[in-house]
Amino acid sequence: MLLSNQIEIIIIIPVFVVPNTSITVECCCCIVTFWRVPKCSIYLWNDKQHCPKHDYYLYCMVRMKTPFLLTFYSYFCLFVHFQMNQTDSVTMNSTETSLDENSIYETFLPGINSSSKYMRLIMYIFGYPGNSLALMVWIRRPMLQSSGVYLAALALSDLLFLSLDLPYSLQTEWNVLVLNVPLICEGFTVVYLAAQYMSPFLTLAFTVERYIAIKFPLRRRLYCTVKRALCTSLCTAALALGLCGIQGYFWKYDHDLKECLRREGMDKLWETWTWCTEMIMFLCIPLLILTLNLLVIFEIRKSRRVALNLNRILFKTNATTSMLLAVSFFFILTTLPVSIAYALYDSYPPGDDYTDIANSEQWQNHFRYYRARTVIYNIGLTHFFMNFYIYLLTGERFRREVLNFLGCRSSRRFGTLSKRNETTKMESFYSSDTV
Repeated sequence: MLLSNQIEIIIIIPVFVVPNTSITVECCCCIVTFWRVPKCSIYLWNDKQHCPKHDYYLYCMVRMKTPFLLTFYSYFCLFVHFQMNQTDSVTMNSTETSLDENSIYETFLPGINSSSKYMRLIMYIFGYPGNSLALMVWIRRPMLQSSGVYLAALALSDLLFLSLDLPYSLQTEWNVLVLNVPLICEGFTVVYLAAQYMSPFLTLAFTVERYIAIKFPLRRRLYCTVKRALCTSLCTAALALGLCGIQGYFWKYDHDLKECLRREGMDKLWETWTWCTEMIMFLCIPLLILTLNLLVIFEIRKSRRVALNLNRILFKTNATTSMLLAVSFFFILTTLPVSIAYALYDSYPPGDDYTDIANSEQWQNHFRYYRARTVIYNIGLTHFFMNFYIYLLTGERFRREVLNFLGCRSSRRFGTLSKRNETTKMESFYSSDTV
């Protein structure tokens, strides 16, 4: 055991430099060796080495020899995060410059690039209570009809997405590495994308059911049932997981780098598979929903001319249909533009010249595209938390059930008002699950 001696600390530091800002040190490896010559020196040199996060990096070697009191000796790993002004990181090399796009956005579009963070905070604030209340109301006995099953499943999938989006946001936007864990690395993408795919599947399901109820009223009792709606919801969940299951193979946890990375050689397959599934879920299915909604509106207008004696029942049914149409149209308006914006990425690629980004016309066109895409994307996030508020605006009975659930209206009074408003025992030939 050495009580007192001179030691030499050699620190190998990848250094990332941001133009016009201070140096940011992200990590380093420290090797401790014993030495007897008191000396302190700093060496800087360029070395073209591969880095898992960046293409190239600088080595900063700090060699310090000072008296030190030791009771043991070992190898140490020292992690340093030092910065003066900003935490943006850009890779630099003496012969070429390769910049990380996220760092460029932070430098040239700081407000736009940060807007997603605040949009997600708004989504969590309104989404958790709204979707929780919607789920509680739709599973109650008066509302648990076939349409209510789909809307309850939609609220549950949105809650699942919000719960998974929080660690995703921490990992990608706040640099809190919560997903770099074995098993979570491979499984997170599967569940996270499946939760997103549930929204178009369920919206399509209750749109098809509404079309069947209006177009084929005699078959309504056969197809528009709670049991069938529950079975369909479970099948859509299984289908979403099946489409995303391969994502678990694309990603793996690297025990050496302690990071979640895509498998080598899988970039092309991952890009193709993800692109195809995203276009199906957020472009093709919304267009199909739009077509069915237009058919539903056409059938309602057509049926109104032959149902003059059922005005009150028709009005109640139209209130239900209007609410479902509002939900599906809102989904279309918030997802289609996002898909189109991402499809236009190749038309506005980032520039190749990293030396004069501010004066590059290609970079400026890309920044304008990125600014518009970010705004569209933030608007697209609203369909994960706005459904509850659409129900409140368009569903009269839903509003009453929310008040009844919160204890603001007595069940006895609600039942009396419901009976008083009944004008006939005849069921609507549109749907028996009027909400």
